[in-house]
Amino acid sequence: MAFNRWDWLERLQRESAISVAVRYVAEQVAAEDLTHWPPRVAAAAGPHYRRFAELLEPGSRRPALAAYQQAIKRARWDLAREFDAIDFYERNHHLEEACPDPRNQVASDLIRDYILESFFRLMEQTEYRVKRADVLVGVDQLERLIERVWLSN
Repeated sequence: MAFNRWDWLERLQRESAISVAVRYVAEQVAAEDLTHWPPRVAAAAGPHYRRFAELLEPGSRRPALAAYQQAIKRARWDLAREFDAIDFYERNHHLEEACPDPRNQVASDLIRDYILESFFRLMEQTEYRVKRADVLVGVDQLERLIERVWLSN
């Protein structure tokens, strides 16, 4: 079979601006923000900041993969408005089981909040043309990217 240098062009698929934007945010959050720990966060002093301050110090160690996985799972439920799943998860202390280290539990909360805020910001900046269903696809992409980056290190 002869190789045609234009074959790749024929295989291209149309992609909406929304899916491009969602993919871009997923790539930014995964590759730039969350895997190069600590993430860049502009936070005002307050109870939330004090809770995460140790994690955000320059040179702090990256959380365990389980913290990322649990954060992504909970962010997905939040975006899908799966309140029963969230309630069951918290009531039965599944985060503590998956991440026995208290530092990783706090890190998982920070990662979840970071993911949600990143996608909520995209939704807001697009005047809500990007919907939760679009963002759920982005969370799936984010999960694959984080696992790929994690396994390559």
